[in-house]
Amino acid sequence: MSQYISRGIDQNSDRPSPYASIDFTRSIGVADFYAGIWSAAATGDNYTREENYYAGLKKTLGIATVDLGLNSIKYNSGNRNNNPINSVDGYVKINVAPEKSPFTLGAQYIQSDSGGNVSGTVKNIGETYQEINASYDAKFAVIGVAYGENKNNTDVTTVTLSKSLFDINFVAAYINAERASSQSDIGKDREYLTLTASKTF
Repeated sequence: MSQYISRGIDQNSDRPSPYASIDFTRSIGVADFYAGIWSAAATGDNYTREENYYAGLKKTLGIATVDLGLNSIKYNSGNRNNNPINSVDGYVKINVAPEKSPFTLGAQYIQSDSGGNVSGTVKNIGETYQEINASYDAKFAVIGVAYGENKNNTDVTTVTLSKSLFDINFVAAYINAERASSQSDIGKDREYLTLTASKTF
């Protein structure tokens, strides 16, 4: 990633961020089970890497896919298991893809077990994140748009262009992040242009 931006917040001091993941999936009859590990370079006061351990269930119901899961987020430090900013997020994601249609519609809701940050008179900063999104396959690329609200922290609008070339997936993104409160993790409204390249084996 040319920059690691999560919910409108830069996670690696405006620097490129390599990342990798390993995933396991298996049908268990009523749904598809998945589990995986994802890790990326991330910079903070006492860490240089973020690790995500996640598991969930996906179920297709007609043109809709429902995804329920948990994501344990850890930041490596002297003892990564005791870093106070570690959290576990529960999430539900819904994606609607009508057959033979170039459009998809989606929504997601994420709830953190951290209770959110408390800063001054503003409470529960970043405790929840909710998003609506859509995509359109324009043949030359897939165009995506999304709007998300990171509670009392950032309101994020994202426009993406996705294209696979030579078995490498490229995603170019314009991200507009606006402060949702005076205690936001960003000191001012920010705009980002990012490029991500990935390959699945």
